[in-house]
Amino acid sequence: MSMSGVAQDNSARGAAHPLDWVHVDEVPRELRDDQCVNCEGRYIDPLAGADQSTSPEDSPIDADASNAELREDSAIFRGGVFLKQGYRQVSAEEISLDRSEETATLSGSITLREPGLLLRGEKAQIFSRTERANVENSQFVLHELHMRGSADLLERDSDGILHIHDGQLSYCAPGDDEWLLEAGELELDLEEGLGIARDAKVRVAGVPVFYFPWMQFPLDDRRRTGVLWPDIGSDSRGGVDIAVPVYLNLAPDYDLLYTPRYIEERGLNHEAKARYLNPYLGRWEVGGAFMNEDKRYKNEYPSERNHDRWLGVVKQNGLFNKRWRSQIDYSKASDVNYMKDLQTSSLDSKRRTALLQYGALDYLGDRWMANLEVQQFQTLADDISNDYKKLPQITGRYRPDGTPFTVNPILLAQYSNFDTDTNKVTGQRLYSEAGASYPMLWTYGFFTPTGKYRHLAYDLDEHRNYGDQSPDAGAPLLSLDGGLYFDRGTRLFGRQMLQTLEPRLYYLYSEYQDQDGQPDFDSSELTFTYNQLFRETRFSGRDRIDDADQLSVGITTRFIDETDGREEFNASIGQIFYFKDREVRLDADNPPLTTGGSEVAGELSFYPNERLSLRTSLVWDPYSDRMNSGNFFTSYTRDDGSIYNFGYSYRRPLTTVDTTQPPTEEAHFSFYMPAGLNWRLFAAVNYSVEAGESVEDMFGVEYDTCCWKLRLLHLRYYDTASGENPDFDDPLLEREDSTQIQVVLKGMGGFGSRASSIMEDMIRGFTNSEY
Repeated sequence: MSMSGVAQDNSARGAAHPLDWVHVDEVPRELRDDQCVNCEGRYIDPLAGADQSTSPEDSPIDADASNAELREDSAIFRGGVFLKQGYRQVSAEEISLDRSEETATLSGSITLREPGLLLRGEKAQIFSRTERANVENSQFVLHELHMRGSADLLERDSDGILHIHDGQLSYCAPGDDEWLLEAGELELDLEEGLGIARDAKVRVAGVPVFYFPWMQFPLDDRRRTGVLWPDIGSDSRGGVDIAVPVYLNLAPDYDLLYTPRYIEERGLNHEAKARYLNPYLGRWEVGGAFMNEDKRYKNEYPSERNHDRWLGVVKQNGLFNKRWRSQIDYSKASDVNYMKDLQTSSLDSKRRTALLQYGALDYLGDRWMANLEVQQFQTLADDISNDYKKLPQITGRYRPDGTPFTVNPILLAQYSNFDTDTNKVTGQRLYSEAGASYPMLWTYGFFTPTGKYRHLAYDLDEHRNYGDQSPDAGAPLLSLDGGLYFDRGTRLFGRQMLQTLEPRLYYLYSEYQDQDGQPDFDSSELTFTYNQLFRETRFSGRDRIDDADQLSVGITTRFIDETDGREEFNASIGQIFYFKDREVRLDADNPPLTTGGSEVAGELSFYPNERLSLRTSLVWDPYSDRMNSGNFFTSYTRDDGSIYNFGYSYRRPLTTVDTTQPPTEEAHFSFYMPAGLNWRLFAAVNYSVEAGESVEDMFGVEYDTCCWKLRLLHLRYYDTASGENPDFDDPLLEREDSTQIQVVLKGMGGFGSRASSIMEDMIRGFTNSEY
């Protein structure tokens, strides 16, 4: 320990508040985040941004005091003493330095500072050689963690770990003790972001609510082994539902989450998920669940031979050597009712009609791409037949670089083998296309002619509905795609804007080929939208080569803010004009499409500021003079975190399909809004207009303080497939319900994450925050 003189640093002698707390009115605007507003202030570290590249032990000591007594091996400073050694600062009424032992003894109004840490006390010892320190009757602040505490004795060891004896810890603002962690001993490892408490009590509003002989908790968001906070809820499909996750951080590249879950009416479900990350094998996630003899399932389905319930999931994504890309998404359940009975954190999961079982391997060359994939589904609905399986599908494609004013070759070949568990036809399909395009690009527009030949061939297994086991079809295709860009300066809402006008023409020609004897393995007729104007086929999949002689006309306008380049408004409208009937149909028994033009499709988006957005699309049939589909959605957010959403959608069944299904008409409304200083109200409703009844609705209340948060949520819904309205005339139709509670002790975590998952599903724009 060395001394290099006396220095004066009044700016670093401490903030006005003894714990560096600054009221929100005095916090710089750039630091006023939601946490600061909710707490009406924040801790501000006067040493934030200090240079920490040099250890304090390698820096000289600067000292300032009213009185100094220097001896051979010691020095005593009295009266407003202030010491600075590198980024470490110490102040007290009296400081005694022993230079031979490299220790300091402090007394009277002690303050010890380092970046991110403040210690206060009445008596302290500092051992400079080992960086140990003891502080009696102390208070401390961890600025970045927004945490404070107190201790009869606080020790910092040579590794920087804080040992707190008979102390308290809280995330709450100074003077607010809505929750406290009291412990006989606390260990805070700031370097590892980990806390350990022994003989610990959690007090809420002064009342002890939890006791832990030993507990471990995180100080940041790094992964830590330990018991996580439980999930607690209740719903009509199982009663009281309690899950207690146990997380095991086994290694930097793999971990395991095991969750025993008690469901009152069903039993104990064992759920697990393992993750593994490897630079060669990619990212893996393997999980599942098992319940030995579901009691409620046994009562509902007594004829089933086995009432065990299980789910298996494997997911993988990998990229090796920037060339090989792999993906696995495989799920399998014990029965068709598993998801709606036991996946309670999401409505989307409960309403899935099939589980995907998929694997793919891609090779990405400089000019060629090859893909191998297998795909099948496990049906989760008794009234839906199994989809075809692709076992396998192999695709090879040439990848042109798209250079303007050069010939870009088009080469593609795809082999598919289709199988099914039903009595439908199976077999193999080979699709290929070859040709070229010549893209031309200018600053004022573009023009791309394309010509190619498409061919389709089958090798079908013997089936009573298909006399020809080797049907094939082929036809040339020609397209001409061109557009222009016009722009001008204008003003909108008092701001300088750049307005564009972008007309586009797309001519498509393809010869007719009779395809009555071909199966439908994976194809469907696409729903008409604005983007459909400029596609070269009206089918998904590869089972039809459609005939065409048509011209698409579209126009788009945009308003772009010239100050920041943000697009604030765009609108598009267009239609296809047909020069001959379209004879190729998915079902050979369907008649040709004879209208002289398509529906008129339009889209509009409006973003006047960062708070408000509006999007709408319409499809109108001028030949029947009726609206076939439309949707509207607007969202408004405020600086106080409130969200307001309103949407409406309308869709008639496809006119190309013979069906008596009525139009689907649904309205959506959701909000998350403040109701006073600490209260929030939230709700979401999906309302079936044609039925005059809500399909699903959710409402709840949240109480949010600086240091804890409580949410209570109730959800009601009908057990239907995703995107389908229930049959309200069905006398057996019953509404399901679920009640969830979430409690968060800020800085410590909490239980009930299912509530926030449901809110994220149903309130667009809502994102959960622990703070």
